[in-house]
Amino acid sequence: MPGDLAQEASSDESKDSAQETSSQVTFEALNLHPGAALQMQSLVGNVNHSVRFIGAIKGKSTLVTRPLANGKGIAVPAGQIYIIRGFTGKHAFAFKAAAIIAREEPSPYIHFAYPPSVNLRAIRKSLRVKINLPAMVTPRASDNPVPVTMMDLSTTGSMVNSPAPIGEIGEVVKLAFYVTFESIEAGLNISAIIRSIQKPDTGENLRTGLEFENVSHNDNLILRCFVHTVEAGEAP
Repeated sequence: MPGDLAQEASSDESKDSAQETSSQVTFEALNLHPGAALQMQSLVGNVNHSVRFIGAIKGKSTLVTRPLANGKGIAVPAGQIYIIRGFTGKHAFAFKAAAIIAREEPSPYIHFAYPPSVNLRAIRKSLRVKINLPAMVTPRASDNPVPVTMMDLSTTGSMVNSPAPIGEIGEVVKLAFYVTFESIEAGLNISAIIRSIQKPDTGENLRTGLEFENVSHNDNLILRCFVHTVEAGEAP
């Protein structure tokens, strides 16, 4: 589960991007648990697949689920190099590994070479991901919700796109939307403060930066899981 949430949000996307700090750690330092979401990227054709961590044999190999195509495991040539990526909540990690062998039984899985080291990169506590979700914004003094499109999302706020203004800076609104992850659909209705309004000169829709307030513990957990699911490439 991700670490403590940041208590501030910003409409400046660059402030929510990953910090430029990285280090080399051992694979076991990641303390991955079975079922952790990963992405394997082939250096041949730059193809990405979502997989799950199964386990590791220290110094020998790591095991992940094998992606399926037409009901069968995809071809994974022995010796082919892949980049394996994932998140631990506060950190993003990546390492290169050669495929050792891919099997179908007892269920599709792949053995990768055990990495001598892993690149670990610190990320902001309020990791922001790009999304394209329909939502409704209701001003506090109104009963008429306004349809918007959420352009990005973090555990502390969101940037929304709308054809008409949804309020003024400092005003409080309600943002209602649905998220789906791990076969779970959850509806959220979160109070937010308007922190920025961008008015393009090209006639495009307005972009409004929202900072969440008074988020319940349950909604916090849902936001954390969904944001990191999107970042790991697991969201539908």
